[in-house]
Amino acid sequence: ELLIRGETGSSEERLNALRRNRLQWINSPLGSGAALVPELAVLQLPFLFDSTEQADFVLDKFAFSIFQRKFLEKGIIFLSWTEGGANHLFGDRPFFFPSDVKQYPMRVQTTKASSVFFENLGADSVYLPSNDILPSLQTGMILGGEAVMIFYWMTGIYKEATHLTLTGHSIEPSSILINKIFWDGLDAEQKELVEDSHPSQYIVRRRVREWMIKVQNDLEDLNIKIHSLNEQQTATWRSRARLTYSTVLENIGNEAEEIYIMLMEGKSAYQREKFGGVVSE
Repeated sequence: ELLIRGETGSSEERLNALRRNRLQWINSPLGSGAALVPELAVLQLPFLFDSTEQADFVLDKFAFSIFQRKFLEKGIIFLSWTEGGANHLFGDRPFFFPSDVKQYPMRVQTTKASSVFFENLGADSVYLPSNDILPSLQTGMILGGEAVMIFYWMTGIYKEATHLTLTGHSIEPSSILINKIFWDGLDAEQKELVEDSHPSQYIVRRRVREWMIKVQNDLEDLNIKIHSLNEQQTATWRSRARLTYSTVLENIGNEAEEIYIMLMEGKSAYQREKFGGVVSE
């Protein structure tokens, strides 16, 4: 039975239902997944990756196996990555520098990486699940926040917050998750059908990124003001972000530090494979 029209509630509610075997198969955004596997938030350290290609490489070749193990400890099969895009900032103004969010009432994700980062910048952080963003904008509880472009467009947030700044400050890979009790009840042929029924992460990424280009064009046609950062602005954001890494890793705890080191090894491996160089931490 396909429940694809919001019947199962927010992403957080879907994940809870999956754990209880009320749902058997879900697509879980990184933010909600981190409520179950806190170390997922390490992937959302702001400005951690230098490019989408680098992030893809590290996710597939370094992060996937360790998070498979972490989800399995919770009774969940982590089948594959999928794609949500990168988080950007929306609001009633552009955000060219970190100082622009100081004392600004904004929606912030509940992951440690996001919360510590924006609290460090002095933002008036309001922690909301994705479904509460639009009504909170309408009531004035918030004036902006962070979200992926597709969600900003698809849910009508753009009608209330007409500026979108393409910070791309954190990645938002989703996870295809399956309840282990359900999985263990399948025979080998059925498991193969399940595994093959969803496109690979490579196909999904390509399709989503092609769609994002169309979404951006549509937003521009709707007179939404889309702002890009120049090199100086990006460098300023990146510098401020890295000051929060040690605090984030300490707050996450468990294997966060080890996973961060593993991600840095992945970045170095990407650099060597593509350019013959070494990435700096």
